[in-house]
Amino acid sequence: MRGFAHADHTRLRTLGAGPAVAARILAGRELGRRVIAADADGLVVDSPEAAARALQPYFAHLDREEVKVGLLSRKHRLLGVVDVYAGNVAGTSVRIGELFTEALRRNAPAIVLAHNHPSGDPAPSAEDRRTTTDAVAAGRLLGVDVLDHLVFGAGRYVSIGSGNRPV
Repeated sequence: MRGFAHADHTRLRTLGAGPAVAARILAGRELGRRVIAADADGLVVDSPEAAARALQPYFAHLDREEVKVGLLSRKHRLLGVVDVYAGNVAGTSVRIGELFTEALRRNAPAIVLAHNHPSGDPAPSAEDRRTTTDAVAAGRLLGVDVLDHLVFGAGRYVSIGSGNRPV
């Protein structure tokens, strides 16, 4: 199933699916991902576990590193998840200001940062920790709490935290 989750149109065609069947398979897979992700909207994100449950569907089956931001209400309900960066298999660089663009636009008072490690190892790198520290400092200046930074890999996650608990 993991191989199927990463299969693209070309791979499905190689396995014998015609162009229409391959397109239907990919559309069905994307629809399923969106249904699962939509169920997370409105969830209360009050712990690293709750944040991981809400955000993990957005990272399932990615083969490139992506950075996403969960936008939270004052009572820490998930308002939505926005894509910030899509990198490559080796990583992505993050411009701290862009982590807050949509939060400021939508008046979200808090965010949860999240990204994946395509290697499958969710252990945070020194750069991940530095990004968290910089984002928390920027958030204080902007009036947006950074409640956590999660790193996903191979169905697991690590919470880097932020110092801005309750999450």
